[in-house]
Amino acid sequence: MPVAVVSGLSVRTMRAMSEAAGDFHIETGRVVEAYKGRAIVELDSASRPGSKPECGRCRLCAASGAGAPPELRATVAGGLTVTPGDRVEIRLRLASPGRAGLLLLGLPLAAFIGALFLASWLWKSEPAMMACGFGALGAAFLVLYLVDRRRGARAEVVRKL
Repeated sequence: MPVAVVSGLSVRTMRAMSEAAGDFHIETGRVVEAYKGRAIVELDSASRPGSKPECGRCRLCAASGAGAPPELRATVAGGLTVTPGDRVEIRLRLASPGRAGLLLLGLPLAAFIGALFLASWLWKSEPAMMACGFGALGAAFLVLYLVDRRRGARAEVVRKL
């Protein structure tokens, strides 16, 4: 079977590098939908919580609900074509739930409180404080959204099985 090349590195090389770094793990699944370089993949039933050492960090299967097989949206590696029903191997970038929770809750809260204190020091007006606080809160969530789009948990179809 030919090895797909992504970004100048073979999939085998990328898999070895990512597994050594501990940031990724490999899962298998079935393509449910495929369109324009993306696919919705349903993970195999063997991919259940606790089936691999990385499962303690990922918690993807637990988030999908009891008994429901996890489905996720994945990008398709260049040069690979998938159709619904294909069995594929996907590479998941692991995210730390603790760090994600801290960023999702802590950063907006800190921005809101910081803006309240800054506005109270500058203007000493409650409407100005609230406007600045909620503006900072919205800006913090916008920053988190943009960061997630660029660096969030990712899945990529790396080969057909």
